[in-house]
Amino acid sequence: MHPQSGDSAGSDQAAAASAHSLIDADGGRGGGVDLRSAVAGLRSVVRDSWLRSLQHLGSPANAKARDLDQFEPLSAARERSPLQHVLPVLDRLLVEPARDTGLIVAITNEQGRLLWVRGDSATLRRAEHMDFVAGADWSEAAVGTSAPGTALVSGRGVQIAGAEHFAPAVQLLSCTAVPIHDPISGVAVGAIDLTGDERAVGPHSLALMRAAVAASEAEMHLALLLAGHQNRSGVASPSPSSPVDAAAGRVSSLGVQRARLSTRGSATLELSGRHGEILTLLAARPSGLTAGELSLRVYGESAKEVTLRAELARLRPLLAERGLDLAPRPYRVVQGVSSDATEVLRLLATGDVASAVSAYRGELLPASDAPGIRELRAEISATLRDQVLGTADTPTLLAYLDLPEVAQDTEAFRTALAVLPPHSPARSRFVARIEALESLDS
Repeated sequence: MHPQSGDSAGSDQAAAASAHSLIDADGGRGGGVDLRSAVAGLRSVVRDSWLRSLQHLGSPANAKARDLDQFEPLSAARERSPLQHVLPVLDRLLVEPARDTGLIVAITNEQGRLLWVRGDSATLRRAEHMDFVAGADWSEAAVGTSAPGTALVSGRGVQIAGAEHFAPAVQLLSCTAVPIHDPISGVAVGAIDLTGDERAVGPHSLALMRAAVAASEAEMHLALLLAGHQNRSGVASPSPSSPVDAAAGRVSSLGVQRARLSTRGSATLELSGRHGEILTLLAARPSGLTAGELSLRVYGESAKEVTLRAELARLRPLLAERGLDLAPRPYRVVQGVSSDATEVLRLLATGDVASAVSAYRGELLPASDAPGIRELRAEISATLRDQVLGTADTPTLLAYLDLPEVAQDTEAFRTALAVLPPHSPARSRFVARIEALESLDS
């Protein structure tokens, strides 16, 4: 993730500008410039991408989006993409909110070709001058470092801001992209990208994009389940109101020390710490996680996959007793598993802040120190706070202020004072709370 605040963002841009200057001075000749030293100051995900880009292109001057219509017509590429089936979901969660905000949404195929580009009309016109248009190749091999191409190569959500782009022509834009995976095979089938000014790499943009991708992957999984049922019975099943409804299991991880698993026809099971972390992480990624990805999210950099496999061997029979199959390569629950955590993110992605606050029971597994849980916990808490303080109505804001994690948040209480009626009985309580917090700081 790109840190978009304070000195860190400025230093990242300065490091990128310095790298451009050093490489431009060398002219791609390799004469006297140590390329690894030139890019050493970049963030790791950007640095690795620049080194790949230099291998592909030799110099930023050679970075240019290619029109691939001569190899495959755009209409055929769209028809071949499974992402055509989730366009309504992405329109609702991303494209419509982006209109008139200066942001645009791009959807690529698995090779980095832009299939659909939609959103703010003024930004669309600017993007056309940079060849950021449907049909163009935005893989790293064509344009170097950019969010959609780098997300596909790295297999993770990334944010690329301004000068961190390898191609000089693109440095006026910033972007966030997340790969989207086939829910059965786990193979990346494309990427979803948010492009525009600095708002495109805002502190909560990555959480929003991940929520939209999770909803899209769940929608694809649901379509496959319904298609399978129709093939077996010859009768189409009615579509449930939400992709979450199709999941056979549900993990409750918010505001509890131990996660609980609920399945139809079985008593709720309190999970061990590790099993709760694993199922919470799998629920957040319906298409599954490889052994390496899951191990890193559970155990961190020192992870050993053999440790993870031993834990999964203990988890598998517990799931089987409840009719759930844990499949490998990548690891996923075949019948689907949802969670209250991803449901809150989904509600926030749709703009239903009141329902999100109602569904939020507290911090995600607060006792867990697993890196993936810490990251997801921070995303949910930060996204919820941002949307409540920025857009919520008064009852929703008051409900949010009752959460234990908000007890020390002076800004949240000041926001409440700004929106409460002058004679609200809650005002005196909030004034006293602010004074108490400020006295602790002095």
